[in-house]
Amino acid sequence: MSTYSPRARCLVVLSIALTLVCDLSAQETQISGSIGLYGKFNSNLTLIDEKKTNLDQKDAPIAEMRGELNIARSWGPDWFLDWELSSQGNAHGEHDEENWYFNRSYLSLGRVLGENALNFSSETRHLGQPDDNRLDFFRHTGIFSYKHTFSPLWQLRVGVQNTLTRYPHTSTLNYRVNGVFVELNNTWSNNFSTYYSLDLQLYAGTADPSENNPNAVPEDGMRQTLRAGLDWHLSGHRLLSGTYMLQNDNSGQDEKYYGSTLSSGEFEGREESQDSEAEFDLHKHKFTLLYSHRFNPRLTLALYEELIYKYWEDEEGPIVVEARDDLLFLSSAFLKYKWRDSVRLRLRYLFRMNESTANANDYVDHIVFAGPEFRF
Repeated sequence: MSTYSPRARCLVVLSIALTLVCDLSAQETQISGSIGLYGKFNSNLTLIDEKKTNLDQKDAPIAEMRGELNIARSWGPDWFLDWELSSQGNAHGEHDEENWYFNRSYLSLGRVLGENALNFSSETRHLGQPDDNRLDFFRHTGIFSYKHTFSPLWQLRVGVQNTLTRYPHTSTLNYRVNGVFVELNNTWSNNFSTYYSLDLQLYAGTADPSENNPNAVPEDGMRQTLRAGLDWHLSGHRLLSGTYMLQNDNSGQDEKYYGSTLSSGEFEGREESQDSEAEFDLHKHKFTLLYSHRFNPRLTLALYEELIYKYWEDEEGPIVVEARDDLLFLSSAFLKYKWRDSVRLRLRYLFRMNESTANANDYVDHIVFAGPEFRF
């Protein structure tokens, strides 16, 4: 028997149905994908608390499997559809309790209106941990947006979004988000562009204030997010991208006693980032920098840096939550070699750390993986 709510199951069915009803006479269809199998090493599987089991969680060999399917279709000059399906899983040679898998589906349906455009997107994400399912989750995000082009330099995008998150085995973490956003894009040249955006969101959790549970999602609250970014094609072979995000999250409780929903380092299915959507009542700054260099048609190197500073203020009430500051840093290097048209060799090194005023949340983590990827 499925543990997901009927509403959550309907959202998955809707995402699939939107694809199945598409006109098979599409003028153009492109299908591509990849399958990869990698050997992996993680220096610190649990990140935070190694003592919760009697096993040594460090220095464990892992097998990682990845699969991806991309379908792009267009109908005449006005309609287009993109569908991305991806799956990733880790199987541990010594510690089965650490196995996990992550699935993602992203569907985008758009219509071009001259120089303007309408777009609807539907993204579903699911994380499963067979031997420790407390934080298994299902998350669906739907966005409807309109893009207006004022000139080659100025473009404006506005939209509404809804996010539904369900933890089947830990219902106190369930929440939903509704919001609006405004994004301004500047295309300064063919090689350089910038953007600025503002998100305003209202969220509602399942917490009962009378239960005084500091690990539950607040009953209601508001989140404001400012973003700025740039994309700079330094040449035909080099790309530099940077972003900055400022986020303020305030619960609507008269007596604020909620801290973070998840401890720093909890896994949401993406090792490439330490940012978490399931944290509330905090202030956050996030910086990212990506540099990609294609040395030749076969060899490409990508470097990514991420710095996050977030803090929770003192909160008094039935439960007192002390102030906490976290400084998270992530650095990764990704090397891709095109051996044949259908075969890539990939090597990645990933470093992650957190320095927290709550010492239990400190960690340092090194991840390395390498292996072949087959493309079609």
